[in-house]
Amino acid sequence: MPSPPVSPPHPRSPAYLATLLMTLVASGGLYLLYFSGLQAGGFDAAGLLLGRDFLNLHFAGTLLGRGEMTTLFDQQAYAGAMRAHLGRDYTIHNWSYPPHMFPLAQLAASLPYFVALGLWSLLGLALTCVGARLAGVPLAWCLPIVLSPAVTVNLLAGQNGTYTAGLLLLALTLAERRSWLGAGLCWALLTVKPHLGLLALPMVLLRGQWRVVLAGAVCLSVITALTLALYGAEPWHLFLTETTAQQRVVVEEWRGLLLRLMPTAFIAGRLAGFETGAAYALHAGVAVLTLLLLWRSWPGQGGALRDWITWFSLGTFLLLPYSFYYDLVIVQVMLVLWVGEPKRLFPTRSEAVARIAWYVAWFLPYLCYLAAFFWGLQLAPVLLLLMLTGRVVDRRRAGAV
Repeated sequence: MPSPPVSPPHPRSPAYLATLLMTLVASGGLYLLYFSGLQAGGFDAAGLLLGRDFLNLHFAGTLLGRGEMTTLFDQQAYAGAMRAHLGRDYTIHNWSYPPHMFPLAQLAASLPYFVALGLWSLLGLALTCVGARLAGVPLAWCLPIVLSPAVTVNLLAGQNGTYTAGLLLLALTLAERRSWLGAGLCWALLTVKPHLGLLALPMVLLRGQWRVVLAGAVCLSVITALTLALYGAEPWHLFLTETTAQQRVVVEEWRGLLLRLMPTAFIAGRLAGFETGAAYALHAGVAVLTLLLLWRSWPGQGGALRDWITWFSLGTFLLLPYSFYYDLVIVQVMLVLWVGEPKRLFPTRSEAVARIAWYVAWFLPYLCYLAAFFWGLQLAPVLLLLMLTGRVVDRRRAGAV
């Protein structure tokens, strides 16, 4: 049964004003706290440079410009080169992107660091807002999205969650509008973070969107061919061997702040003190339950765009053992699409309970970090499962009408 049209509350409504006010206070307070601790040179209280993860992109472009490409794939050499570049002892970073990020890295390095960071942040916000508008979000609701917890964490970290959210929204929206080439290009560009496309190919194939598959394959082939022509085959070989091995070490062995920023069942197990095997077993159990719920909540031929965005985003972040709060920007957009009908997103018949649950989900990146920091609990998978269960219940109710 098709979903009714999306109708987030009017900007003058209590729901909009409450969301905007609470988000402004929470995120504004975080910005104030962070920027008040900045030291000379743009280093924060932890000794990390403002836009800490964007530093990877900018510095990678610097290394490529020097002809030191292989340094990117040796974590110790990369960390040493970054320390020499910054002129100070700096926490270890690692390069984790495939070679088709190289041109963007070189473009970023052609500009002074803080200029490039500012442009990077603004363009990412613009892409998210364009994707949200095409998905049916009213213009006024873009402001709460820009101030939302996931976007705030993304901007303070200099991350790419606004880009991936925008591309995911565009890919799903353009496919609905039968713009096959545009949708395929977006999916191809998203291969810079391939794990976020875990459900993409199965979803597109099951929906029979063969032109999207063909367009995506052509676009990815062109992008790959260009990187091979520009940089050769060596970076691809190093990425598939060295970088993927490094990322496994990051997930399984790194400690500290990293674990408190990852909303996955695997990390929930690690925070609880499980051994690696037991944490994977916990994640596998959650993944099996997720697949069952995805099957029961499949939007079908009559599913609206909002249904597909919800199905894809919730399923993706429940199935992945490796993701971060800044990747949840698309979930913030999804929540706005349901803000007028929270009972259809949570398994309850109480409007008040559903509204409270919606606000808990909206502030999830903040609340779950606090729970992880103070109590060693990662509650995000529970809340994501609750919303996916809510979609199953809603479809069952719709079928009974």
